[in-house]
Amino acid sequence: MKSIRIALFLAASAAPALAQSNAPPPTAGSEVPIREVILSDGTRRYTIPIKVGAKSIDAGLDTGSTGLRILPGVLAPSDATSNGDYDRYSYGAGTEFRGRIGTGTLTIGILAAPSTMELIDTKDCTREVPNCPASRIPMEQFGIQGSGLPGEGFHAIIGVNMAEAEIASPLSAIGARSWIVELPRPGQDTPGRLILNPSDNETKDYARLPILSAFAQQKGGMHDAVMGCIINTADKAKACGPVLMDTGAPGIRLTNGPLGRTPWPNGTQAALTLFDGAQARAIELFTVGLREHASHLTFEEEGHVQGAAIYAGLSPYFAFDVLYDPEKRQIGLKPRPTAPSAPAAQLVALPNR
Repeated sequence: MKSIRIALFLAASAAPALAQSNAPPPTAGSEVPIREVILSDGTRRYTIPIKVGAKSIDAGLDTGSTGLRILPGVLAPSDATSNGDYDRYSYGAGTEFRGRIGTGTLTIGILAAPSTMELIDTKDCTREVPNCPASRIPMEQFGIQGSGLPGEGFHAIIGVNMAEAEIASPLSAIGARSWIVELPRPGQDTPGRLILNPSDNETKDYARLPILSAFAQQKGGMHDAVMGCIINTADKAKACGPVLMDTGAPGIRLTNGPLGRTPWPNGTQAALTLFDGAQARAIELFTVGLREHASHLTFEEEGHVQGAAIYAGLSPYFAFDVLYDPEKRQIGLKPRPTAPSAPAAQLVALPNR
């Protein structure tokens, strides 16, 4: 999800008291399963198991936002403590949460450490999207990433992009210096994986792309954008700009592009090419309009965004395993094995230097 944040924040003075003496070292590796959840309207969502204090939660995994946010009534007072400050956070779909900033011990796999989080008090819609999914149902029937469907969605959302923000990046907070997102593909019987602190051997085959410095101060999804182009492989029509990959956003959106407002028809063969500077490094080949490719395509105008942008959503994760490296400010891509119903992926070799 593309996110917008307005927040007041003071560091929690009680955080050091929550540290666990038996916590693994910060560089320890850890792995948890990523499970697919299909809503009743067919929307694909993804969840990982986490623990806050003593409470185990299945949290919606969102690479397009920052921070852990938890619905009211989920945690006991002993699981997380509010520091008295407040946070307001909204998503591209229009849902806005307001709540208290809290601190609690977050555990993912074998990694555990104090982390800030939003203890949600209320949900609402932004002014720009007044009829957002959150407006359709009362809080007691509301689930995060539930598309406004009663009783569907999650009790928490964990935003794992690389931006620094008032609500701390939860993976960095527990000692993850880098991580790999391997989503389960549609129809896959086994879960995917979130790999924290992958080894050098696990990351050696990834093409590394720099995230764009123009979005370095962003506190939402665009922080992790890389340069790329979406191309019609038949007539070579294309649009180029920052590309955001986002596990919380099914479908592909081109905004402010030079191709008009009528998207290419379903069945069009297309490519998403991602760049390291002027050098193409990774290519996803997909078919427009296939649910298995998460490739429903729209061309839109966004007045508050300057220039073209490509919101690639889920689709690249079905073609690549994706590595996040905050220290190096890089996204890494590794093609996944070929499968009949999945988009194809390939890397482009760097020229000899």
